[in-house]
Amino acid sequence: MTSHGKLLEALIRHQIYIQQYAGGQVKRALPILRQLARDLRARIAAATATEFQAGRMVALERDLREIIVHATTGIQGALELQDFAEQEAGFAAKLLASGATVEIRQGFTPEQIRAITTRSKMTLLSGKTQKRLTIRQAFDDFAQGVGRDSMRVVQAGVLKGKTTDAMAREVSQLVRTRSRQQAEAVIRTATNHIGATARDEVYRANADILEGERFMATLDSHTTITCAGLDRTLHPLGQGPRPPLHYRCRSIRVPVVKEEYRLGGLGERATQFGPRSNKLTYGGFLREQSVEFQNDVLGVERAKLFRSGELKIEQFTDDLGRSLSLDELRARYDLTME
Repeated sequence: MTSHGKLLEALIRHQIYIQQYAGGQVKRALPILRQLARDLRARIAAATATEFQAGRMVALERDLREIIVHATTGIQGALELQDFAEQEAGFAAKLLASGATVEIRQGFTPEQIRAITTRSKMTLLSGKTQKRLTIRQAFDDFAQGVGRDSMRVVQAGVLKGKTTDAMAREVSQLVRTRSRQQAEAVIRTATNHIGATARDEVYRANADILEGERFMATLDSHTTITCAGLDRTLHPLGQGPRPPLHYRCRSIRVPVVKEEYRLGGLGERATQFGPRSNKLTYGGFLREQSVEFQNDVLGVERAKLFRSGELKIEQFTDDLGRSLSLDELRARYDLTME
């Protein structure tokens, strides 16, 4: 197996472990989210008629915000992400050692790893918007979103003449469903970010033996067009798109060892339908799948363009990785769509 194939196989197996670890972190947050739902319901149910009058919801909004911030702080405190950063740095050193013929340098202390993973920013796409934010800022965004959603429920309920208990139940249900899903997305994304950042530090310490990093998307129907278009692209060390690119991103960057330090042989990569050559791109993988599968991944009209050969998978996004609309595709590539 080639050096790259060995590193890719090990990282794919490890990424499964990371997803399982992230799932464990989500479970640690669930009791806090359930308590948040109860606390918000109790506060809204206890509100006086005056607090629901137009222009007099400031006190209620303030109290709901404090409850949400307290819960969000509790979630962050319950997660074991700093220890995870140290584990990931150790894994990266062993990973490189398994694919290179030279001794690997760690080049960091546990304290440095903890500081780097706390300060480093994710660059995440959400629709057409790109945000750069730390993990703390991502949780702050989550807390603000729960607060806005809760107040919208209350304000809409007042306008419709709903009872206090009805509004309280609706907010509680919102937290148990939508807010829970949002919290899970933040936790899974934060876990992936910390793992990637810790591994980056090891790669940087061994930059002299690395040619760069290859972006590798997951070969299944859940992969976004953004990640699919970047699959197997090679980037200089520390430059270019860095997963996670969006919430719940599962893509990885695999270090490519310089030829003079590589081990030899052939390699494979995992797909939704079994192992294939590690040279297979997402576009090649998608072209082999059924029309239904292609439609599910790209949408019907984009899939038609893909099957016709008019556009390659990487042409469905702009330079920032944002998915282009059909109108934007038509204008950019002078397409005629029926």
